[in-house]
This record gives sequence, structure tokens and C-alpha cells, in this order.
Amino acid sequence: MVVAEHLHFGRAAERLRLAQPQISRRIAQLEESLNSQLFERSSRTVKLTDVGEAFLPEAIGVLKAAETARQRAMERARGRHGVLKVSANDAAMIGDATPIIRSFHTRYPEVYLAFQSEGMTSLDRLELMNTGKTDIVFTHPPPPRQTMDFDAVQIVNDPLIAVLPASHRLAALGTIDVAELANEPWVIHPRENDPPIYDRIIGLCEASGFTPRVVHETAHMLTRLGMVAGGFGVNLVHSAWRNIPYPGVAYVSIEPTDYVAVSCFWRRDNTNPLVTKMVDIVRAHAV
Repeated sequence: MVVAEHLHFGRAAERLRLAQPQISRRIAQLEESLNSQLFERSSRTVKLTDVGEAFLPEAIGVLKAAETARQRAMERARGRHGVLKVSANDAAMIGDATPIIRSFHTRYPEVYLAFQSEGMTSLDRLELMNTGKTDIVFTHPPPPRQTMDFDAVQIVNDPLIAVLPASHRLAALGTIDVAELANEPWVIHPRENDPPIYDRIIGLCEASGFTPRVVHETAHMLTRLGMVAGGFGVNLVHSAWRNIPYPGVAYVSIEPTDYVAVSCFWRRDNTNPLVTKMVDIVRAHAV
């Protein structure tokens, strides 16, 4: 697999921390056992043969199955029965995903919940699920598309609110008009981090007669709050952010507003029986 990834015996040896002759010998032994050549080699290039192309995905599947077996054995040795892989974005974890997960853990304490959350957009998380690398995804709904291999239940539909520096002239008001933020600098997440939410924020501002003057973009939620607290700008967030009492910021309702949804997604063909158990709890929290 590593030689096929790099198409270079020397780099594969470095990656595996083995001597290059050992790598060459192992490949030769594998080819001998298959009575077929897996790689075409020349002084300049290495490439997979047709046999190698056919063998590679099966080899990947064998190693994935072995790793799954190892994980299941380890979890059973720890007294746990089953693994449910979950991916959730920040919007979900500060909203209704947390009580859902708590209910699941209370009902099935022996199940190991493996969280996969770092550095992913909503579409990344759904792609992770489509490739079988996660079971349940809590995130913003993607743009509509014709072919969908998953089912979903909406668990959050929160209004957008403003987050302002605590010293801001509007911070003490109960509700403000979005147009009052027209001349402010803005701190917002990059569009590629979550295009649907970014477009909803920009669209709401444009409907109020202005385009936000974005001076800083950062994907990290706490960094954005810190920059707002430091006076770098303002932002619009969904109302669940009120659950984060960050020093130096104020959350203020806005008019007009728009709504941010979070849904739970799962593949229809997922055979993990724990998915059904989680979905039963999710449906009880549907909005």
C-alpha cells in the first residue's frame, strides 16, 4: 500500500522506517506468491500494473478489517460493547446534539462513542460518512442536491443574533436592526469553512442594504469570539452561542433575522445496529 501510494521504493522505505532492500524483497515475495507482477519498475519510474491496480483496494480492505477487529477486541477488553463513530460541528455541540449524546450515553454506557470533529467543514463530515468512516454526523444541512445517500432529522433551527464587543454602543440593547451594523468591521468564518451559513449571513446583510466589511476571517469559533472581545469587529452567529458566556462579548437579538439549522445525518445502508439506537433518540429531539 505504501509503495503504491508513493510509487517510489526509497520514499516508501523512509515512511515505513525500513531499509529499501527489505521493501524490495517483501514486494518480490508478494509478487511470487501471487504469481503476478504488481509494479512495473524502471530506473526512473515505478507504476502499478493492471494486477496491482486490482490488488490494491482489496489489500486496503484487508488492513481496514484487521484494524476494525483490533479496535473491537480492545473495546470489548475494556468492558465496552460496540463503537459508534460520531462527527459533530461546533454549532451542534453547543446546541441540541449534547443532550442527545448524553441521553445515548446514559442509555448505553457500555458503547464507546468515537468523536471525529477536528478541522472539517459540513461537507467534509458528510463525505466522511459517505465513505464509511463515520456513522452519525451532526452538522448544518448541505445545499440541496439530487442524489442523497443519507437520511436526516433536523434538531436545531435557531435565529441569528449579533455578537458585539461588550463595550460596543449597541451592546446593552435588547434588539438591534441589522442595518445598524453596516459601518462596522466584521470578523467571520471563511466561506469555504461553511458556505451555506456564510451565504445566509451575507445575504441577510445585503437584504438590509449593505455588504459586510470583513476585516478578519478565522475558522475557529473561540478565536472569533476573542477577536470580537478585543474590538476587531462584529459577527452574526446562531442563538445557541448564548450558551458560551465569553468575557468581553455581548449577544444581542437582531431584526430582521434568519434561521440556522443543524441536522443529524446517517447513511441508509449503515449496518451498525447502534445507528438505529441513536436515531431513535434523535427523533425525540426533532424540531
